Amino acid sequence: MKAVSSSLHVSAPNSEGIRDADKEDITAFLDTLQRKAPKTRATYRESAEAFATFTALKGMPLLEHVEREHVEAFCDSLHAKGNKPATIRNRQAGLRALFNWMLEYDVRKAHPMARIKLEPIPEGLQPHYEDADILAVLDAIPAKGDPLALRDRAVILLLLDTGLRAQELCDLKIGDLDREARRAAIVSGKGGKGRRVHYDTATASAIFRYVRRRGGFEALGPAAPLFAARDGEPLAFNGLRMLMERRFRSAGVGFHGIHGWRRSAAIAYLDDGGDPMGLKELMGWNSLSMVYKYTKATAQERALREHEDHSPVARLMEKERKR
Repeated sequence: MKAVSSSLHVSAPNSEGIRDADKEDITAFLDTLQRKAPKTRATYRESAEAFATFTALKGMPLLEHVEREHVEAFCDSLHAKGNKPATIRNRQAGLRALFNWMLEYDVRKAHPMARIKLEPIPEGLQPHYEDADILAVLDAIPAKGDPLALRDRAVILLLLDTGLRAQELCDLKIGDLDREARRAAIVSGKGGKGRRVHYDTATASAIFRYVRRRGGFEALGPAAPLFAARDGEPLAFNGLRMLMERRFRSAGVGFHGIHGWRRSAAIAYLDDGGDPMGLKELMGWNSLSMVYKYTKATAQERALREHEDHSPVARLMEKERKR
């Protein structure tokens, strides 16, 4: 990689490590992301601020003047620090969004990442939860415990049953449930798209016990959060993550992140013979690429199990017995 240029460095970093001009651009960029999911906004903010801090410390140009080699130097630094491919790809995606905004608002004339490929993600599924681990976590939660125990059990079952994203679960309100049909309306899905998901009777029972302990569906009203923190406010993403870490730790099971439930739901659905196209709709995916990823990753295991029913030798022996 060629040496990076330090031209157009016009100001010193502030106390946050970001130059004032870059801070203004990042703030204006973030103001346009109000319709994005909170986690997406946070990822884009972290990416922009990390890059702006990096360029300031290295004496590189301001964001409106950086070139391809500066972005490549930042990516190289992420590799050198041992960041995972998914983390590097997220940083790149955030920067692409930032520079797209700069082009749209005439802050820049060219895109510095036009010829930079996103970090490839290794094939295969990321960590998910096996049945034995899930049962161990559930067993460690008192079935008739305090409201938080009832809440946590209902949260886990709903995540596994529906594959909801973390923020989608946090945003659920009492009124989003169709209790008779056992369906939940996802109003604020990724990209602002809504959908409906279905849940099992066991999940419905867990939700009922939790909500009843809080006063009941009617008393709480349709605008109340389905899952609440101790103070009655909607359960936030960080609160969801911490409750998961606590429950997994008490069960002695490794925690693979909240998104691990979404992977587990998709795998279980396909393993049980679910239609891949149906999975696409339930998960709220825009394209078939994610469906292909899961079907490909789980195809060999399904094929091995199906061999029990379609073994060529078993078929031949059956014909021999009938002769």
